[in-house]
Amino acid sequence: MDEKLSVFWGKDLVGTLRRMPEPRQLTFRYDGGWLASGGPPVSLSLPLSEADQEPLATTNFFGNYIPEGYAYVALTLLRHIPHGDTFRFLSRYGRECAGALSVLPYGDPVMESPADYRDVTDELTRQLSLPPERRANLTAVTGAKISLAGAQNKLAAVLEGERILVPADASFASTTHIIKSPAGGFADLQYNEAFCMELARAVDLPVAKSDIVNIGGSDVLVVERYDRTVLGSTVYRLHQEDFCQATGISSVNKYEEFGGPGFSACAGLIEGCIGKNRSADDFAKLAVFNFIIGNCDAHAKNFSLLYERVPELDLQGTGMRLAPFYDLLSTLAYTDLGIDTSMAMRYGDIHTHEAIGSSSFAALASDLGMEISRFTGLARETTAAVAEAASEIADKHGRRFPETGIYGKLQAIIENGTASANMALDGLGEIPKPNPVKPRPSESEPRR
Repeated sequence: MDEKLSVFWGKDLVGTLRRMPEPRQLTFRYDGGWLASGGPPVSLSLPLSEADQEPLATTNFFGNYIPEGYAYVALTLLRHIPHGDTFRFLSRYGRECAGALSVLPYGDPVMESPADYRDVTDELTRQLSLPPERRANLTAVTGAKISLAGAQNKLAAVLEGERILVPADASFASTTHIIKSPAGGFADLQYNEAFCMELARAVDLPVAKSDIVNIGGSDVLVVERYDRTVLGSTVYRLHQEDFCQATGISSVNKYEEFGGPGFSACAGLIEGCIGKNRSADDFAKLAVFNFIIGNCDAHAKNFSLLYERVPELDLQGTGMRLAPFYDLLSTLAYTDLGIDTSMAMRYGDIHTHEAIGSSSFAALASDLGMEISRFTGLARETTAAVAEAASEIADKHGRRFPETGIYGKLQAIIENGTASANMALDGLGEIPKPNPVKPRPSESEPRR
């Protein structure tokens, strides 16, 4: 039996997703009309072609749309979806994903789908009134046809005053915000992330807009979706792909130690797609920022490319830019819970946070394709800005949320992080210069 799903970019049919004889493998073929229109590829890992895409690249790209961990288990159990069956998962939850792509039943007339919403305020309020360890998966409990990557308990929705809406079952409507509930063992995760996101914004890093909102008596983090834009009452999708999708890596291998992209591959991706500009500088500053705040979980799925094309708004560009940063938090705040201190990406040859020093920063500069003097300037700028802003932001958040003790812990981590960063930067002049940056291989350049 030929099992197929239609893939749309906005309301334009972009191609067909097919299940291979091996049930966990997929293949994708661009629609002839899309190719004739001059539309861009949906991913750097799936270049334009009249032929079927390579199954592994297809499976990895579309597999990066689905949740991980408990979030994935909860949704598959709800709909009796076999573990690892990406095709069936997307057939149920693929209407609303990250970026502009929607996966719909084959032949579904998307142009005729209404932009209707369901009110889930009561269901969500009831769920969030429970302690975090007793909360069900928010997407499951609201019955939303939404697929969000990651393991955290979250829901994509539209906030309309005090009402919380999700797309109706047969609707092509989109969402504007992501509501993130803390896990039972990490009850203050929302305060941690809200603080780190604001701190990043204060040091002039581009980050997604976010804030703490009280729903059902519980403080949750609400993040505004940067891959959506609203004009009037209509929500338009903006296409994006994370760095695992762009490099053809499965989410299972998102950490560098398991084959995921490291700093060199990520920098090559930025340079090949965007060029050496502020995006490259921001990525370098973020690497230093994550070290300072103790974010050991900054893997390749936490960075994305944002595409310019929005066909419904007659924006037909094919260019890209670095998406605002997201999922910024201090994982070092949870070492007492057994959280690993290994960095998701190596700083030079070093994975362990406490072992990163001058030689690690020198190697990082080389991996980023930067002269050591430029990297040092950006790193010192970031370190000084973090040191200046952290206490004021912590005090502000502490007054607003006095019931959590996370801010003292975060301040201590950041004080240690800035001291370690300054010591590493001071030592850069005492070590031999790294080998000159080699030209990047052609594989790191975008495939047109």
